[in-house]
Amino acid sequence: MDSRMKESLEAIFKPRSVAIVGASNNPRRWGNETMRNMLTGRYRHKLYPINPSEDEVLGVKCYPSLSNVPGKIDLAIIVINASLVPEVIQECIDKKVKGGVVITAGFAELGSEGAKFQRKLAQESKQAGFNFIGPNCLGIWSSEGNVNTVYWDEILPLKGPVSFISQSGTLGEYFAKTAKKFGFGISKFVSCGNQACVNFIDLLEYFGDDPETKVIAGYVEDVGDGRRFLEVASAVTAKKPILIYKAGSTEAAARAARSHTAAIAGNLEFFDAACRQAGVIRWQNFLEMFYMAEALGYQPLPRGNRVAVMSSGGGFCVTAAEACTQLGLELPEMTAEVQTLLREQMQSFAPPPVNPIDCIARKGRDAYIKIIEIVASQDYIDGLIATPGLGRFDRASSAKNMIKHLNYAETIAAVPKKFNKPIILGDENRFSGPAYEIFKRNHIPFFDNPMDCAKAMYGLMKYGEIRNR
Repeated sequence: MDSRMKESLEAIFKPRSVAIVGASNNPRRWGNETMRNMLTGRYRHKLYPINPSEDEVLGVKCYPSLSNVPGKIDLAIIVINASLVPEVIQECIDKKVKGGVVITAGFAELGSEGAKFQRKLAQESKQAGFNFIGPNCLGIWSSEGNVNTVYWDEILPLKGPVSFISQSGTLGEYFAKTAKKFGFGISKFVSCGNQACVNFIDLLEYFGDDPETKVIAGYVEDVGDGRRFLEVASAVTAKKPILIYKAGSTEAAARAARSHTAAIAGNLEFFDAACRQAGVIRWQNFLEMFYMAEALGYQPLPRGNRVAVMSSGGGFCVTAAEACTQLGLELPEMTAEVQTLLREQMQSFAPPPVNPIDCIARKGRDAYIKIIEIVASQDYIDGLIATPGLGRFDRASSAKNMIKHLNYAETIAAVPKKFNKPIILGDENRFSGPAYEIFKRNHIPFFDNPMDCAKAMYGLMKYGEIRNR
């Protein structure tokens, strides 16, 4: 990566000082929300609101221009009228600001004149070494730098291993809500907008070297330089997984993309071929991409595609097995010797423990734990999908019984480390409570239906296959 680009991105995601050009006390102004988000996002370094009409913004001393700021500025967040942006960009260059985020719209997405305006601005900025994200974007979230131009209080993400590059700002909200729902954390989110200076591939390359990012997810309308995308993606997938959802596969979607971020949808077949060659996992459902991201962020990679499914519900076994098979995962039958060991943990009338393994007639919760560990110890099983089978916590439960439940949860949560194999849990009735918190503390992916469990396991298997080749 070009040293100037890297310096700009370091300043954007880990700034020691931030100026918000266009910060405002007027709640109807975007600069008010941006300033508020920075404060609620717990930014703790130097923050400089810039507005010639204000003495302070939300209790923070305000300056009339960048040149009046007494110290150095790492990051300038620009949220003003488009006609004023060139003047402010020049001020950034004169002030030697390292990087920027231009949230303002009104550039290439408006047509040819807007595109010409944007190109000239980007060329001057790049030549001066001032690289910015945008324009026409929501900006960024960085858990490492506590930079937040995107999220309000209710959906502030937890810190975690997944970074998301999006050519749409609003999809960042889905990302944060999904992360909260499934209990995984976010390292960074970028709404890259029109990509005048910093483009999708630049961000992909940066996150590829970012130690805080373990999984990269992307929403793409147009990657631009296909050759460079292939080169960068190939280098990154050797170190960490890339998951991509691409829009613009239909004429209506392509038309929307052009008006959204001035994107050219491109040839879908070429894009698919480039993803396959680079080891990028492409997914057709936007939210399901995040199910895979959670699993890839924490779970050990399986050695192959052989899965065991077990549950105290026969319906879960059947539907999970079918979903796994449709995704190309195998369910090898348990050997006769292992079936004998499993039968010892079940009543005489139990269904044959072949795979999937219906544990409805297990001899108790201790037996269920033993069944999981017996299956996990087999060399021909690479990953497990199971329901916890812990029972409910309610006022009728004794303290002694509750403690047993929590101990069972701890034992199941220890399976990935003990056997170096992933486990995905599913049960729609367990999305709350202390046992669920134990699973999430140990980063066990937990979904409310067997189909999503299978998709998460597919993501692990697919990336394991990519790394092995």
